[in-house]
Amino acid sequence: MKKIIDTLHYKIRSRWNAFTHHKKQQRVRKKILSYYARHPSPDTEIQEAVTYLSKHPLTTFYGTFQEKYHAHDVPVFTDASNGLPYVMAEGKKLFFKRSHHKRTVQLLYNALRLEQDKDAPHCYIDPAFRIHKEDVLADVGCAEGYFSLLHIENLKHVYLFEQEREWVEALEATFAPWKEKVTIIPAFVSDQNGNGHISLDHYFLQLPEKPDFYKIDVEGAEASVLEGMKEMLRKKPVKIALCTYHHQEDFEIFSRFFAQNGFSHRPTPGLMIYQNDLDHIVPPFFRKCLIKATNNHV
Repeated sequence: MKKIIDTLHYKIRSRWNAFTHHKKQQRVRKKILSYYARHPSPDTEIQEAVTYLSKHPLTTFYGTFQEKYHAHDVPVFTDASNGLPYVMAEGKKLFFKRSHHKRTVQLLYNALRLEQDKDAPHCYIDPAFRIHKEDVLADVGCAEGYFSLLHIENLKHVYLFEQEREWVEALEATFAPWKEKVTIIPAFVSDQNGNGHISLDHYFLQLPEKPDFYKIDVEGAEASVLEGMKEMLRKKPVKIALCTYHHQEDFEIFSRFFAQNGFSHRPTPGLMIYQNDLDHIVPPFFRKCLIKATNNHV
């Protein structure tokens, strides 16, 4: 009976949250279109985003690439051996939190597929910026580990940094078939060490094996991660895919950081709207999503 009641409460909360978020999206969409009707932008990407928004509901990304993904099409299973929910990601089991309901898993996985579409501004790789066979990957803020799972066969080793306990349980299940080349570090990555925090300098400088590729998505703490890996950036040629949308000014700040540290860097094409900041959204509304940087001038 408790499980039935909990499920009912979850559905009520989910539908109410979806309703209120939808209303908020409608208000923000109207605000953006009204602003650019009065203040046309010379920026081509903003023009394209506004044109798309004028014909579609407000979403995180813009472009027809996202229209091929639908959450209700995602089959969700429960593993009999551990009780965790999972989906099949390119033939491999991708596990989610034990507390996640089916609809949550569908929405999360659909968002992951969309983000890593080759045309999405959130895609960490492209033909000129990719993971090579036998690379070592540091997946910083990995959550469910989807990006690492997509490349696990080619990687020499992957270091998964994730501090949330439920995600760690899911990661252990997902990467069990490759456990000999996967290390899970249950800590929050920053420029500090101790009390559940760890810097990348502190962790990797003591190891003979250093990452070739860093994927960094830590919900707004990217600046402290970069501050805590300055020594590592001098050790070898590396690639860094860094999220720049959690704060309005992140793209400019991180562009300066990479320029000052001798990195070639470029944004991914396209823009996004950060859905977690709709209550405080201000012009120009749109944000650059990702910087791809290398100190090897690839």
